[in-house]
Amino acid sequence: MVENSELARQTRHYLAVRERLARPGDAAGRSARIKELEGQLADLASDNEAKGRRIARLEADLADAGARLLAQARILLGGRDTGASNEDGGDRAPIEIVAAVLEDFPGVSWDDIISVRRERRLVKPRHACMRAVYERRRDLSLAGIGRIFHRDHTTVLAVVNDGGAGSGTAS
Repeated sequence: MVENSELARQTRHYLAVRERLARPGDAAGRSARIKELEGQLADLASDNEAKGRRIARLEADLADAGARLLAQARILLGGRDTGASNEDGGDRAPIEIVAAVLEDFPGVSWDDIISVRRERRLVKPRHACMRAVYERRRDLSLAGIGRIFHRDHTTVLAVVNDGGAGSGTAS
């Protein structure tokens, strides 16, 4: 008798499993739920991409703002010890040399020169400023000039070696 009750229990169990698997109404409900979840996933993915682009934009803006703050601090501190300038600009502060060069490039400011932006319109004036500071301030090292422009010394070296022949790379 124990065998019959065990057999009956297993039969009921298998019938219940078969009924759950073969029930057509429940399968339609599941596929609708799956489609709903897939839609939510797509929405979350597009939202994530938009947030990623916004974060990248904010990081660039933050780097640019930091460069501008440093430039303003350097201008304020550089104004204290500016001595008399001679004819060839040997004693002139680098910012004065840059200001003289930027007169030839309307619409480009010191902030644009030291910013992290790599726009084509900024490359030629940035290189001209670096070259002018290098030529008029021989006491400054390439690394020192690089720090003024928030660039690496190798960028200054490439600009100086280029000699104004062209601006092949944006820095």
